[in-house]
Amino acid sequence: MARDHIAGDSFPERVRMGLLTRTFTPELVHQAVEEAGAWEERTKALPSTLMVYFTLAMWLFTGQGYGGVLRELLENIPRRAGEKWTRPARTGSVTKARARLGAAPLRWLFGQVAGVQGTPATPGVFWRGRRLVSLDGTLFDVPASDANAAYFGGGSNGERQAGYPQARMVALGECGTHAVVGAVFGPFATGERTLAHRLLHHLKAGILLLADRGFPSFTLWEKAAATGADLLWRVSDSFRLPVVEVLPDGTYLSRLCEQRTKRTVDVRVIEYTITRTGEHGCETSELFCLITTLLDPETAPAAELAELYARRWTSETIYRHIKIEQRGGRTATLRSNSPAMVEQELWAMLCVYQATRQLTTDTAHEHHLPPGHISFKNALNAARRTVGADFPPSPPGRQDP
Repeated sequence: MARDHIAGDSFPERVRMGLLTRTFTPELVHQAVEEAGAWEERTKALPSTLMVYFTLAMWLFTGQGYGGVLRELLENIPRRAGEKWTRPARTGSVTKARARLGAAPLRWLFGQVAGVQGTPATPGVFWRGRRLVSLDGTLFDVPASDANAAYFGGGSNGERQAGYPQARMVALGECGTHAVVGAVFGPFATGERTLAHRLLHHLKAGILLLADRGFPSFTLWEKAAATGADLLWRVSDSFRLPVVEVLPDGTYLSRLCEQRTKRTVDVRVIEYTITRTGEHGCETSELFCLITTLLDPETAPAAELAELYARRWTSETIYRHIKIEQRGGRTATLRSNSPAMVEQELWAMLCVYQATRQLTTDTAHEHHLPPGHISFKNALNAARRTVGADFPPSPPGRQDP
């Protein structure tokens, strides 16, 4: 990124942030810095709380450099009588301030705002009393610095790495609202199934978890089911599913088997195809094979489960919103040249996504609409225009360490 100049030398005591301060109040940001132990050693032109907001704002203004992001935050601030302040002359100061802040405050902040947003009255959130949640993963291109390449790695073309290094993310998304329930990151070589284990603590009774055929394994299924959540996952052709009992609706009971210990888990299998009528007549899809913890056809009809599996595309919608509308296109890379700053940037990305998603959910509830009818892109554009809520970067009473 170009090292553009910023006029002035320091920042005022108030910044206008609109949507961001609606979700990330000064008190919450203050607590994030406190919890992470990320206070600056002495008063600086770029205090830690201000850098939290700056890191968040980078995800509202992804097409601008550091100087442009700072101008978006500060250009409309009225000065109080007698107030004097200056700004850093170069964006290198911002880079150093970001490094000083670290990733922990943004990770803590996301932990505070992550989670479900729908209610039983929200269309598409529940099915037969169970909250629908989808599990899936994606990749983010990161700058090709030596540090990023060594830590994240990426796809290969023979013996050489192909393209940018890539960070892998696996997330849980709430169907109906597209809110992010939880997320984890890792290097390219860390598989989605491995990362998924770190999300199981978000599951509990009353959740129905959807996942595609890249996730099922005996261990992950057993641990996920042990949380009390119900599961509906697609399996690949390599899965051995012996027929134990054929049920009246044409589905059948089977058992997953762990080869080493011979432990087994009972599952119900739903197999189906989709027939579409087009210009060239009827076309039949590939065979879909789903396994579920819902063993009773009376309380979990096969046709409904087959329709529910399509809701797994919630995850694809979340990633599309983040990668195209929030980040600015599939080909855009992140900004950070070190793994620690990539992590900071990714947590900030999720914070801004979740804040914007909360705005769409609240708007939908207010107007009695499904959240999917509220444009995420329009909400994000509104967030970029909301420059109007004053706050102090450091809440009153805070003493510099």
